[in-house]
Amino acid sequence: MYSISGEGAQILSRIHNEGNEVGLYIDDPIYANVFDGILPKVKNCEDFIDKNTVIIFDISGNGKYADELRRKGHFVYGASSFADNLEHDRNFGFKMMRKAGIQIPPYMEFKSFPDGISYAKEHKERLVFKPNGNMPCKLTYVSDDTEQLIAYLNFVEKRFGKDIDSFILQDFIEGLVISSEIFCSNGEFVWPANHTIEVKKSMNDDLGPSTGCSGNITWNCMSDIVKDGVFKAKSFIREQQYTGQIDLNAVVNEKGVYGLEWTPRFGYDATPTYLRLLKDDFGKFFSDCTRGDVSIISHSNDYAASVRLSIPPYPMEAKTGVDTEKVSPNEGIPIQGWEKEQENLYFYEVMLENEQLVHSGGTGVICLGLSEDSNAEKAVEQSYDILEGIKVPDKQYRTDLAKYFKEKVEEFNTYVPD
Repeated sequence: MYSISGEGAQILSRIHNEGNEVGLYIDDPIYANVFDGILPKVKNCEDFIDKNTVIIFDISGNGKYADELRRKGHFVYGASSFADNLEHDRNFGFKMMRKAGIQIPPYMEFKSFPDGISYAKEHKERLVFKPNGNMPCKLTYVSDDTEQLIAYLNFVEKRFGKDIDSFILQDFIEGLVISSEIFCSNGEFVWPANHTIEVKKSMNDDLGPSTGCSGNITWNCMSDIVKDGVFKAKSFIREQQYTGQIDLNAVVNEKGVYGLEWTPRFGYDATPTYLRLLKDDFGKFFSDCTRGDVSIISHSNDYAASVRLSIPPYPMEAKTGVDTEKVSPNEGIPIQGWEKEQENLYFYEVMLENEQLVHSGGTGVICLGLSEDSNAEKAVEQSYDILEGIKVPDKQYRTDLAKYFKEKVEEFNTYVPD
């Protein structure tokens, strides 16, 4: 597994436990200790791989290297230059949505903040700010009104303007925000598709900063939302001979499906949650995908749910040159009470130290409580039961998600009748 921060390490650990020889390469030194003592580490990828090795990329951003490995004849899952462009270049992503025939909320791109502010003043409608460039933190913002947006744009220009190549202002569309995903094997779809609904805000009642994910629920489904959304990517997936996942995040209402952004990679925490429903060995599944030997996923029809458990300084984001240990010293903090629920936990920033599971350093993302049930609300409640037993100082997680996801699944059913 070629990783930046080790987020997919436990997927690799599952493959290791199935009897396969594995190696984990982590690129970012901030996360160098992740899964130390749990998985074999690789310092130089070229020394480890041969023609029979399956190389899994667990995150985007390494597409050129993945393309190079494919050209050399290696079996590669989960990355390409095309996928990087699809996710990180918003205009390119929208271009591919239009080419596929997917609706997009109206938007305008701007190179200068004064032009964007003038547009906001004239537009008067509720807008969403989405930046392009090498941002130091999450800056996407959904404003309540024009005055609020303009104040925020002035702040972003002053603090982060030099890091932003361009930005878009997009009309806010009311509706259910939902992701639809299909696994791909050498340019062909692997069925069934799946849906994910997630929450990003770190605190109850959607307060606090946005995170990668605070909790989510996922399930297999071939709905009209899939047919009118991600399924339309079939032509360029085949053209690119893409192997990996393709996810379309969209807002859905009575007028249809509106594409927001692509995620052509593992989703965190959606993929660890979804794989809970997979009935095949993980190693065989990913290997078969790279060889074009799979067309159907053996799966459960339940809902899978997860809730993210963390410790401070999360949700602070780590970056090179910033020492998170100075903000909240936590590397080496013991994690206890996990052994009984080991099969129901997905770990992120952990390592073994003197045979004790501890935090490996990073931002404080410890684990997910994973569960599945035929009832969405019960699935989330079971995740809470799992996390209650984990003993780690200053643990934190949202406690209001069972009701939230119950309501969201009911809303989904209004758009996709039985």
